[in-house]
Amino acid sequence: MRLGLVIGSTCAIIASGCKEPEPPAPPPFQIFVRVESDPGQKVAGATVTRGGKLLGTTGPDGRAMLTLNGVEGETMDVTVKCPETLASPSKPPTVKLARFADRTKVPEYSVSCPPLVRRVVIAVRAENGPNLPVVYLNRPVTRTDPSGAAHFVLEVAPGAQFQVTLDTSESARLRPVSPSHAFIAPPHDEILVFDQRFEVDRPKPGAQRSNVPRAVN
Repeated sequence: MRLGLVIGSTCAIIASGCKEPEPPAPPPFQIFVRVESDPGQKVAGATVTRGGKLLGTTGPDGRAMLTLNGVEGETMDVTVKCPETLASPSKPPTVKLARFADRTKVPEYSVSCPPLVRRVVIAVRAENGPNLPVVYLNRPVTRTDPSGAAHFVLEVAPGAQFQVTLDTSESARLRPVSPSHAFIAPPHDEILVFDQRFEVDRPKPGAQRSNVPRAVN
């Protein structure tokens, strides 16, 4: 009977040591995050983090390779922070852990970081308005040429409202008097046109005759 106990204990020990080894953990997932300011304009130096941990930084090609642990199909939010001249996403992008059948391919997610300031060209076309000061923020920035054309460049935030005026104080016969045009900066670089037609007052015949000296008898 004692022999049976020994044999049973030995079998139990052997059985406990004969468990199948646990399968190895699956390899981590790799994902590309591609950051652009405008379409085709790659952003280098953007950081991608999750839970305060740096996952990657975009290179000259605008891409960062992320290595993430999880299970197939799992989704997670990451935080993208772009250089100071660009607007970082207000909402964290969501990425999904997945593998392609072709292991040489990696999922890629696009993120936009538009510029905080846009370059806007104001083109002035002033019919009958040669040599007029073009005023922005209460100061002349250029003058129309003999044909009434002018242009200047502004750097403004998207959505900003601003006004441009054609100053006619040096040309009293032009109508309307010092017209203005209000603009709203678009969300992209753009050319905006200030198209203005002036009427020229003609001297009244009576006013011309009144300037002729009258004979005195």
